[in-house]
Amino acid sequence: MLALTDQHSRGETAIEQTFFESAPVQFAVLILICAVCPVMTVMADSLETVFLASAASLLGAGNLLREDRSARRSNEAEVERSRVQLLAGQLQSRRTVGFFSGFCVATAFVFLGSLAGSSSLETIRTTLQESYRPERADLLVGDGSVLGVTAIVLLFAGCASAFGLFPMHGVVLNGFESSHASIAATTAVLQRFQASIVLWKVTVVAMPGFESTIQLMCIVFGTASCLSGSILACRGESLRGLAGNLWMTWGGVVLVAAATGMTSQPPAVSETLWQFPSGLATALFSLLISSFAMCLLLTCERWLFSGAQSADFPEDVTGLGRQHGVVAFAVGCSLLTLSVVPPLPGFWCAVFITGNAFLPGVESAEGAALIPEASVLTALLLLLISMLIVAARSVHFLSLMFHHEPIRRFDIRDGKFPAIASLTIAGVLLWIGINVGTALTWFHRLLL
Repeated sequence: MLALTDQHSRGETAIEQTFFESAPVQFAVLILICAVCPVMTVMADSLETVFLASAASLLGAGNLLREDRSARRSNEAEVERSRVQLLAGQLQSRRTVGFFSGFCVATAFVFLGSLAGSSSLETIRTTLQESYRPERADLLVGDGSVLGVTAIVLLFAGCASAFGLFPMHGVVLNGFESSHASIAATTAVLQRFQASIVLWKVTVVAMPGFESTIQLMCIVFGTASCLSGSILACRGESLRGLAGNLWMTWGGVVLVAAATGMTSQPPAVSETLWQFPSGLATALFSLLISSFAMCLLLTCERWLFSGAQSADFPEDVTGLGRQHGVVAFAVGCSLLTLSVVPPLPGFWCAVFITGNAFLPGVESAEGAALIPEASVLTALLLLLISMLIVAARSVHFLSLMFHHEPIRRFDIRDGKFPAIASLTIAGVLLWIGINVGTALTWFHRLLL
């Protein structure tokens, strides 16, 4: 059995080395495409440009995360699979999900262009502003159009797979399990940034008057992803699987953070805004913190296994703190950040979301409500429950690492770069958590 395991690990290593060595130029081009697409989306001024950037990002990520399971699976195992399982696998394949996402985004843009009569984002924003947020109340045309509501729903559905949201999370989780750790981390972060920019630029900026619909979509997808990710984290055992589940959970956290500020009035004094971030600023802060923590977790696995296999907590990581305290410290820093435990920055994300959730909301265009939104408070409660589940799971893993005898002995080789990267990211997270005021000042200046 051990011989078969070693042979399987050597086979995975050979596949990964062949991928990097055979097509380094192709790999670099795909990474560049995925990195440039968010920048193009930020600079885009039309729906066509946003769609082309999204399609290019999906194609680039699909080629980067090309699953090797077909090569690793034997023919006999393939024959034994039932037709239902094969059909389910095809429906969850990256090609099928990518086609569905592209279709939803394209249809949403068609509806939005039909509503405003133009594909220019500035024209769309001006038209909807005059219709649903006019300066004079007698010019108000009524509630948001059905075309606009449908476009928002389709756009969220189209961006769900790239964002890693439930129920379109299968592709992202498969990428964490089947791809190289560094590829999975880089692609997941770039895809989430791309989807976040698309949602922000099209819905938040270009669609005034539809704040309640956008907030509802953020709450529905956000709470579903938080709960689903935390429950899956309780079932997962591998380090990569845990990273994927926590990534999905924090995708929900980002959306709930955005929802808390979607229908609330900003502070009257702009100079104090940076001291307590708004909903969108908290969402971006949560996205950055979760990206650092997830990359740290996968970097630690590469430090231990050099990307050859996926680490399982019960067998592989038990007693790690007694053998390699530095590696265990980095893993613990990542898990505690994603579990919102103070003084790490994940805790401050939860604090900012809680504070924004209790701000008075805006009921209509006529005036502000005196009480917070009930839906936002419900989403906050579900988010905190999810974080408690994640914290309990993380404490269990930390107990295995620091309070149990090692099951195996690690022989860390060629680990200089992963070690430096792990300690650097862990140090950055600790510094942000301890000096959150200074970090928010710099963050505010970057946003401005």
